[in-house]
Amino acid sequence: MARKIKKLDKHRQDLHAEIMMHVRALKLTTVEDYKHWCIKNGFSADIKKSVSQRQKEIEVFKLESAEQKLKKHKKESNLRFQIIKIYHNQYKNDYVDKEPLSEIAEGFRKSASPKLLYRTLLNLESKTNFLKDVRYVRGVIGLVNHFAKWIRPIEDWTPKTHNTERQFSSLVRHLVTKYDVPGFMDNAWYQGNVKQQRWFIHIGEGKNVRTARSLPIRLTKKMAYHFLQAPDSYTVQGALRWAQILALGGNRVIANAINGTKLVRNFKDEEFWLSVLRFFVSNPLLDVSHINPIVDYIWNQKYENRVEFVERGVAQEIGPAQPNFSMRGRTPESLLRQVDEWHRRLGRETRGGDLQWQKARIGDYKFVEGNAKRTNMRVWTIRELLSSKELIAEGRVQGHCVASYARSCFTGRSAIWAMDMKDSTGVSKMVTIEVNLQSKQVCQVRGKRNRLPRDREKDIIFRWAQKEGLTVAEHI
Repeated sequence: MARKIKKLDKHRQDLHAEIMMHVRALKLTTVEDYKHWCIKNGFSADIKKSVSQRQKEIEVFKLESAEQKLKKHKKESNLRFQIIKIYHNQYKNDYVDKEPLSEIAEGFRKSASPKLLYRTLLNLESKTNFLKDVRYVRGVIGLVNHFAKWIRPIEDWTPKTHNTERQFSSLVRHLVTKYDVPGFMDNAWYQGNVKQQRWFIHIGEGKNVRTARSLPIRLTKKMAYHFLQAPDSYTVQGALRWAQILALGGNRVIANAINGTKLVRNFKDEEFWLSVLRFFVSNPLLDVSHINPIVDYIWNQKYENRVEFVERGVAQEIGPAQPNFSMRGRTPESLLRQVDEWHRRLGRETRGGDLQWQKARIGDYKFVEGNAKRTNMRVWTIRELLSSKELIAEGRVQGHCVASYARSCFTGRSAIWAMDMKDSTGVSKMVTIEVNLQSKQVCQVRGKRNRLPRDREKDIIFRWAQKEGLTVAEHI
């Protein structure tokens, strides 16, 4: 009898040990916990089970664990969750190094009212997709920084369209305007330009744009009128040039040609550049395809330092070729001859001694769209041009004067990139891209015969710029 009792106790101990091993495999603590888990998941609460029954429970547990991990991952990747963590400073700096989270984190660091920014971001996260795009994040941060000018509460705004750009345009006007503001002014918010944001609010309050503070040029009444009529696709700087040209008697064809040149990025020496605009307006039969090369030539002659070798291997910068360059007495024919001679001289200089330079610390880019099944694949590439010979070849194919950038590339001021697209028909030259290496900005993009970039080309450029930490000039 004693032997039977001892054998029974041993069996019970073994059974208990076996059960507890199974309980621990399910990440539970006690047998009672196990029974509750079984009932919850549709199993019998009886602890005496076969190997196959326990195996089924293990499989359900693994599935349950995977689902919990997925839910946790979704929660942690949820934008609202991320905003909350950033606000409470629960993220390490290196965790938010990608857009748009880095823009949000920077907004909190610089904001005069982090609580208001927090409330605004959570409000908009539930209504829109603004916070998935760095442009709109930048705009929202700018709006919060101008909170003192809000005339309506943000809680009263609801989107009435699915188009994100129109949603943002509606939000801005809800918060800070009583009167109509032209669409191109929205770029002030996308680019984070505080000065231009103040102009936006100034116009939205019903005030005359001519009285806005810190305008780069003096606007006449006629210019002010044309400024407000500029196309929505223009930047604020481009609209200022548009206003000047139309007020001088020019047309939108000339204005469109000026848009994208250096003149929409720079307003220094404005009296001189106004004389250049008058020259273009006074010569309406001048093919507008010449406008960009002429502007490049004038800029080079008047402002660009030259490089001169004083001894073997030793170079120094000297002043511009024509610092007192003036438009007085110039005709289209004479100016075009000078531009052509400049291009030929650049070609001779580079052919006489091929310049080469080191690759910039910016990666090349490749983007594939379409798929093999539909036979619609296209491969976009952006690659840096690293010698004067490559610039000459690019300029010859594209019909523009990119060869003039050889010295700037050689001295590290600029980098030039070529965008190509390959499909089933072969490789096509798309656009040539200039990057200012000091400001890390894509500052000019031109296609064949100086055409402006198309929307798809812009999209690829923005993808590349975001990947490489570059900004893109407003006029692109």
